[in-house]
Amino acid sequence: MFGLSFSKLLVLAAVIAGVWFFFRMVTKLERSRRELARGEPRARATESGGLGDLFRRRPSAQKTAAREPETEDMRACPACGTFVSVRGARDCGRELCPYGA
Repeated sequence: MFGLSFSKLLVLAAVIAGVWFFFRMVTKLERSRRELARGEPRARATESGGLGDLFRRRPSAQKTAAREPETEDMRACPACGTFVSVRGARDCGRELCPYGA
């Protein structure tokens, strides 16, 4: 009665796959709604306008590279030891500060 047969395993696999795809679709819809609410442009526009783009992966390496902040070189001030930017360094207020005016 409760034995495992090939047809039962096939139905179980189909149900699990259906639930997985459903949650994946819901997650991507939620993400796109959040992006639209924040005013960010959509990552990809499809000509069909259907749900086909929900299952495509975004080029995450390109997105993260575009959002990374620019790095700055830092140096320790010989007077106080505080690290300051090489560009636009300001006087720390001590007598021996080399960045003073």
